[in-house]
Order: sequence, then C-alpha cells, then structure tokens
Amino acid sequence: MELFPTSRVVLSIGSLQITWYAVLILIGAIIAYLLSERTMRRWGYKDNVLEDFFVPMLFIAIIGARIYYVIFEWNELYAQDPIRIFYIWEGGLAIHGGLIAGIAFGAWYFHRRKINGLRVMDAIFPNVLIAQAMGRWGNFINQEAFGGIVSASYYDGWPDFIKERMLIDGAYRQPTFLYESVANLLGFVLITFVYKRYGRRKRGDLAWAYFAWYGVVRFWIESMRTDALMAGNLRVAQLVSLVFVIVGIGGILGLWNRLFARFWPFRKEKPAILFDLDGTLIDSRALVDASFRHTMEVLRPQVTLTQNDLDDFFGPPLSVSFRRYFSEEAEVEEAIRVYRKFNVEQHDAYVKLFSGTKEVLEELKKDGYPLAVVSNKKSDVVRMGIAKAGLEDCFSVVLGGDELERPKPDPQGLIQACRQLEHGQDDVIYVGDSRGDIEAAKAMAAFSVALVQDPSREEELAALKPCALLHDIRELSGLVKEEREWSDPTIL
Repeated sequence: MELFPTSRVVLSIGSLQITWYAVLILIGAIIAYLLSERTMRRWGYKDNVLEDFFVPMLFIAIIGARIYYVIFEWNELYAQDPIRIFYIWEGGLAIHGGLIAGIAFGAWYFHRRKINGLRVMDAIFPNVLIAQAMGRWGNFINQEAFGGIVSASYYDGWPDFIKERMLIDGAYRQPTFLYESVANLLGFVLITFVYKRYGRRKRGDLAWAYFAWYGVVRFWIESMRTDALMAGNLRVAQLVSLVFVIVGIGGILGLWNRLFARFWPFRKEKPAILFDLDGTLIDSRALVDASFRHTMEVLRPQVTLTQNDLDDFFGPPLSVSFRRYFSEEAEVEEAIRVYRKFNVEQHDAYVKLFSGTKEVLEELKKDGYPLAVVSNKKSDVVRMGIAKAGLEDCFSVVLGGDELERPKPDPQGLIQACRQLEHGQDDVIYVGDSRGDIEAAKAMAAFSVALVQDPSREEELAALKPCALLHDIRELSGLVKEEREWSDPTIL
C-alpha cells in the first residue's frame, strides 16, 4: 500500500488505485446528497428514501458518464484496444452522460415510490451543481477539460499549483475547469438563495433553473476547450447544452407542464384531504370543557379553572394537558380514565356537527378526493363522533391517537393516513383548528389549512402562518379547485 504515489493517485494497493478524480467526485456527490436529504427530511420523508436512491444512482451515473465518453471517443481511443473501456482511472467521464443516466434511474425510482417528480427534482438538481463543481477539480488534477494556449504571464498572481498543472504538452492552457467550477458554485448560490425566494412560482422551477444555468455555462466553457468531445465538426457538449437550455427555459415558462400534463413527473393528482375531528368537523368544545371540569372536580376540586385553562386544554393530547396538574404518572393515567369515561357517556348529549360540514365532505368525496381523519383522540371515540355526525361514508381512513406511534404535532399520523389511502405524501391538505394540527402539517410540508371555528383562536392560528386560513368549511370547496401546489411552498 502506498499513499500519494503520483499526483493523480491518492492511494495505491497493488494494482488497485484510488484517484483524486474519484475522491473529489464522491465528496461532491456526498455533499449534494446531504443537502438533498435535508430538504426531503423537512418534507417528512425518512432518510432511507434518499439513501436507497443515492448509492445505486452514483454507480449508474458513473457508468452512464463512461459510456457517453466512450461512444464519442470510440474511433480515437477504444476501437483498437476495447479493454481500455474499463480503465476508468485514466479519466474519461462525461458529465452529460452521468446526468442522463442518473435522471433515468431517478425517474424510475421516485415514480415507483409515488414521490412527485417535479418536487424531488427541486430538492436535488440545484445541489448537483456542487458535485459538478467538485468534479472539475478532478479534471484539473488529471490535466483535462482545459482551454487554449495562453502566455505564462496569464498566470501572474495565480497560485503556483494551478499554474504548474496548467502546463500541458509544453504550453500553458486556460483553466476552463476553474471557470466552470466557479460558475457552478455561483449557480448553486443564485438558484438556492435568490431564485428560490424571489423567482420560483411552481414546482420544478428550481430544477428548470438548473438546466438553463448549467446549459449556458457548459455551452460557454465548451467554446474555449480544446479537448471537447466531437461528433464530426460539432461539439457534442454544446449541442446537449442547447437542449438543456431549451428544457430549462421551457420548464420555467410552464411549457412542459401543459404539453405533458398526463405524464410523470408533470401529472397532477388530486390532493388527499385529511381532517382533524374535534373543533374542525364536529363541535365538541362543550363536551371537552365539561369532561375537563368533571375530571378536575373529582380529582382536584381545590383547583379553579379559568377560561384560559379551558382553552389550553383543547387540542393537545390528554397526557400532555393533565401533566400540568398531576405530577405522578399514575395520577395522570387516572385523570385520563375519569375524563374518558365521562366523555363517552356524555358524548351524544354535547357533540354536534358544524354547519355545512356534511355537504362539503359529500361533495369532495363525489369529486374523487381521498378523504381521511387523523385525530389524537382514541379511535373508538373518533369513530363514535363520526357515526354520530353521519359521516361514516365520507372517509376511507380514520386514525385515532391509539393507532399512531406519535401524536400530533408529529406528522407520523398524516403520513400513515396517506399510506393507507395509497396516496403519495407530496399533495396533501390537512385541515385543523389547533396549533398541533398546523404544526403537524408543516412538519411534513403539507398544505396546512387553519379552520377558525372559534374566533378567539384566530390570532394564534394566523401567527403559525398556515397556507390558508378559513372561517367556514364551505370555503374549502372553492380552495381545492384552485391551481396550487398542495404542499407548503415555503418549506424547501
């Protein structure tokens, strides 16, 4: 084993050589992966979704980059000695080929997992610019991807290590690798920190900006390179770059969404609409208040409940609320038992359906929207409330707190409902009336709708910045017909 045996090799173990080119490409890919994973995690996806994609994609992209290079250099380098196709340590990877192969694999992978193609492209493609910027330094070490001859004075003031590596075949060359690396990093900054905030209008726009930016950059760089891949008298990379520019600009203008609206990744599906129950669909406030008062009268009669106490009790899980008044876990469990006994016995006497709820739900069901209820209350009580309101036929999935691993504001229940609906989690509306509801929706970047049934809670809900704030459930019928992203566009 030998460390740094040559300027191009990091480690040599017998005939195995690990080159700087491979190391830099891998580092760039890992950085892009970690940034993309961060975004996917903010959307409620588990880490393994991107992990399972990244490793095979990396190998497929390398194979695609190699095949692309070999095709256009076949006559010059490989026709007489085909075994050299496998000598990848000699250099010879074409980024365009890697992108095409990686995109093809990603299309298959994410379609299979019901993940919106345009959304995942926005998460990944701008970060690819970092991997490409790193890869160009691998070209620098291999003394490839260079430009025309320049005088020695061109490098006055430059670091010596760049000047020395740019002395190729007895002449100094333009460092086109560096131009492209800097341009890629600049594109990443502009797309991620400027365009995303001020220019993005729809899903896919960040990915289209990547195609347009990289197409322009690569077309410009190729005009200066002297070692470009050629197809006759044409520079292959410039032709492909023009295609990238057309794809990018067409995507930003919405052309592909209109032309290919029926095909993945442009196909839109109706959003799944998930609802909280109490305070959203049924008016259970009187029941909750009465159950809470009864419990405290039985177990803590010395405590005087204020209106603020009653307001704070409505929304969080029972265990969270009762821990404010009982320090021992056994006392909390007893309070929950007393509360639930009263709540079930008095349910029908107190609970009523909010005006317009049944009509709206029946309309949404008829129009083909997948509907579900996700509540922190126990499932038997949730189903009792739904049955009392006559809403059993409206919902394909009903989940209570005892069926969830973690209650709201954790998004696990919303994600579980999507799974049971056999619906992706990229187009989801969650309608609720409490802080926990809005926070659960935001934790998976769903389209959060705050339904203000109690005017005293409007200020608190508005401060959470839901995607929409409604005062009547009948407004939901119009909202779902709008042309929107059915996710939170501020969480990217």
